[in-house]
Amino acid sequence: MKRKDIWKELDLPPPPKKTAKATASPRLNLDKGRQETAQQALRLNCTKTIKLALSTLPYPDKMQPVGAEEDEPGDTTSTAEAIERELYLHYESIAGQDYKAAARILVASLKRNAELRRRVLTGAVSPKQLVSMDSRELATQQQREEYTRLQERETRRVTLAGHGSSATSEYQCERCGGRSCDYLDSGRRDIGKCETWGSKDGQGASRLVTCLGCGNRWEVDDV
Repeated sequence: MKRKDIWKELDLPPPPKKTAKATASPRLNLDKGRQETAQQALRLNCTKTIKLALSTLPYPDKMQPVGAEEDEPGDTTSTAEAIERELYLHYESIAGQDYKAAARILVASLKRNAELRRRVLTGAVSPKQLVSMDSRELATQQQREEYTRLQERETRRVTLAGHGSSATSEYQCERCGGRSCDYLDSGRRDIGKCETWGSKDGQGASRLVTCLGCGNRWEVDDV
């Protein structure tokens, strides 16, 4: 036989019900604390790395552009902290894989791009603008020129292919020595010869040859 509750036997009112307390597991609290500590250590290391990149010698081999010495550089410590803070906010306050990958790109770009470093340290480029830049904007002038050259070479190849160009190994490129080429034949007329002699002997043909290896172009007359 089930025993009555003591408060019923004594004819007392029922005791108040206990409310369940939402207590977090000690292990969960420990894991969360470790995660926060790891994130803080990662952010601190990122700040130090950015500061080292900003402290790189401005212009190796005396390649300092004209007028660069007129601007006084700012404090690398405060600038590095501001850059890291903006980077952290840019990735929604999560120091995850995207944050680390972007930090590596920023550090590498600041190390190799002296002009970018100068603009950042003098305030011409703000930390918020810096973390929003794409790879083209972070690139050096030499890298941008090389990218433009490659784009132009690809455009020429597409243009020649669309106008009936032909592949050949008949010619050798003087620049790289390669024999993989495209050529495009076109009629031409030697205007100077026709005007001088008053004849139609200036009619001829020329061939535009493009090296597929390095993009070098040259013209072959009277083919």
